Amino acid sequence: MSRALIRPFSALLGSCALSLGLACAPPNAAKPYPSAAPPGGDAGGGAGVSAGSVRYFDRTVDLEPFLVGFPYQDFTPSLETGTLFFLETGDQYTLRALDIPAEAQRFDLTSARALSDVDWSQRSLWGLEHQPSRNLLWLHADARNDEQMNLWTLDLGTGVLAQVTQHDYVYGFGFDERRERIAYLPRAGTKAPYRSCLNVLDTATLQSREIVCDTPELTFTWSHPRFSPEGDEVFFSAQVEGDRNRVQLVSVKLQDARPRVRVITDPKVSRSSPRTLKGWLDGDTLLFTANDDGYANLYSYARKGGAIRQLTRFKEDITSAALVDAGVFAVHRTPRGSTLVIVDPRTGKVLGEVKRPGTADVLDGHKGQVLWSQRAPDVVFEANLADVEPGAPGQGPGLKNRTVIALPPALEQQIVACQAETVTIPTFDRDPATGRIRELHAFVLHPRRPLDDPSRRLAILTAFYGGNNQYSTFNNVMCAAGLTVVSASVRGSAGFGKEFYGLNDKDLGGDEIVDLFYVARWAEKKLGLTSAQIGVQGGSHGGFATMRAMTFPPETGGRNDSYPFGFGMSHAGFSDIKTFYDATNIPDWVVLESGDPGKPAELARMKDRSPLTHVARLNAPLLVTHGENDWRVPVAESRQFVEAAKALGRPVTYVEFPGQGHRIEGLARVVELYQASFDFLSRVARAAGARPVESPSGQVSQPAPRAVTSPSGQPAPRPVTSPSGQPAARPVTSPSGQPAPRPVTSPSGQPAPRPVTSPSGQPAPRAVTS
Repeated sequence: MSRALIRPFSALLGSCALSLGLACAPPNAAKPYPSAAPPGGDAGGGAGVSAGSVRYFDRTVDLEPFLVGFPYQDFTPSLETGTLFFLETGDQYTLRALDIPAEAQRFDLTSARALSDVDWSQRSLWGLEHQPSRNLLWLHADARNDEQMNLWTLDLGTGVLAQVTQHDYVYGFGFDERRERIAYLPRAGTKAPYRSCLNVLDTATLQSREIVCDTPELTFTWSHPRFSPEGDEVFFSAQVEGDRNRVQLVSVKLQDARPRVRVITDPKVSRSSPRTLKGWLDGDTLLFTANDDGYANLYSYARKGGAIRQLTRFKEDITSAALVDAGVFAVHRTPRGSTLVIVDPRTGKVLGEVKRPGTADVLDGHKGQVLWSQRAPDVVFEANLADVEPGAPGQGPGLKNRTVIALPPALEQQIVACQAETVTIPTFDRDPATGRIRELHAFVLHPRRPLDDPSRRLAILTAFYGGNNQYSTFNNVMCAAGLTVVSASVRGSAGFGKEFYGLNDKDLGGDEIVDLFYVARWAEKKLGLTSAQIGVQGGSHGGFATMRAMTFPPETGGRNDSYPFGFGMSHAGFSDIKTFYDATNIPDWVVLESGDPGKPAELARMKDRSPLTHVARLNAPLLVTHGENDWRVPVAESRQFVEAAKALGRPVTYVEFPGQGHRIEGLARVVELYQASFDFLSRVARAAGARPVESPSGQVSQPAPRAVTSPSGQPAPRPVTSPSGQPAARPVTSPSGQPAPRPVTSPSGQPAPRPVTSPSGQPAPRAVTS
């Protein structure tokens, strides 16, 4: 299970923290990627700024509607204070605030006020809380995209940003009921084992008090601490012996002479990421979601007596929820669709439900209102404000819904360039629940305007974090160029329950990669392409999976399988699992997925599963990109793979982004990456069919691609249409010479809220944060 090492490659651009000495100069002198002024546009960012055009052969893709047509993301509403906060994207990312109108009308995002001149493309922002009494925003943020997360304040009157805490890392924070104190979880140390504590901060004096610290037996982790109504007890999450599969809801009584951590949930039950809902039922009962029975369901905990009760038994995960006057407004879903429900928090009875296509999320709820969003492959972003009214006796609550944020139909029609087809793809093993061959959920995203020339057609497979039922800017730009994207949920993906989510535990780089081979062979037949026209791309875990798929020893796991991918595109991936473990800020994720390097047998498996170990098997062109400040997956992971590949003359190109973290942000850098990727893909398409390759069965069949920019003189990349004066990414080109693709969450208007605790586990439901 990925545990959200990051977000999908189509949402990957921007964050990082303490560099651990790894963000040094690249191993070889870097050359700027060629850039040129954008045709018909000026430099700059934000709405109204031309993003320029890119080309794939004779197909021109105007990026302006994709990148600045709807330049808004990370919507964080506070219905309690009547304010909507969000980012406006461009070369600079601006944090804005909009007063939520009292009357039923569309939100005018263009009228939202800028809160400061801080450029959030240069920083990580994981969450915020409004404190109206002091006219402040409290932010969970860093200073330079390095994920050294701390607490900051932003003065809403002056726009002054000030750092409040000075820790190596802060897991999360939450206000008390009166919004006068903050409980937060700081972590000391840049390398495991860490020392993490519960602290309480007085927002008037900014003085902090350390309450209690963790132990090796019970380690604190990502969560949003929740105060009791009286403010004398704090609830948060902790792991048993650092195990992400044994996460507990715990509490600490602040008034005790010697405060201690009390475990509330059953430590013998496998559980990941329990999440508390904002608010209390009857002043005594805390509501939370947990996946004890295999799916994230709703539970209650009564402080008087300590009883825990399971309220729902859905066979889909509850991904977001909010406590309102009429009950709990929640979404349970899979990548196949969503169901909105209202649940009685005392009995667990479902009072009403409605099914929605795509991905729905509860953004916030307060008293009788809920703000919820919807996304789908053909719905870029939509937000709806619902009035939830108690029903008459014997009837369920009423729901009066109105759309308050949506793209103009003409714009949405312009930037939805893919036609999504839902499919299932057979893989190699049997599902024990059915006894039949396991099938993987997937979307095939066909270009609405396919290319006339079959030789220029390519298919791009999502290496990990695939199968998402939502709009992706990256995917739609690929479709606009006439390319096809196949996005499958390989084993370990979220959305299908705990069992499927855990299938790759201790098997990182094993059967999840074999799933990709089955997807690739299926795509060959479905799309009528050769293996030379099928590539794989991904970011973070997906970046690792891309490198692993292209260097995979067939004997791994006894599967005797491989696939001759024609090309690959890897962003922020790790190439050596052991060195990644030594340097990352999420070592517990590595132990869960791959093993404990302190155990010789597991260390040997980690080394064997590392792409760096098998770099000599790289035969097809590979693009590697990384931000130099990345702490989650340190930049050394890409550098060492590129150097090893270059030493062997393998076809690899490296592009490093100064000042960027685990994601790449900023309009200019995004445009540069898109053109670089299309230059690369154009050369891949030209090279496809050049020579035969031996298939895994031993038969000579599909043609294999040539190294794209070899010493023999392949043409150099076409100048990038970058609208910027931003520093260009630094490519370190190898004999193959390809530049890199643009991954994830572009400022295009991929408006989905960022998970507040992104490295913590499954993407955090925004509505359950404090």
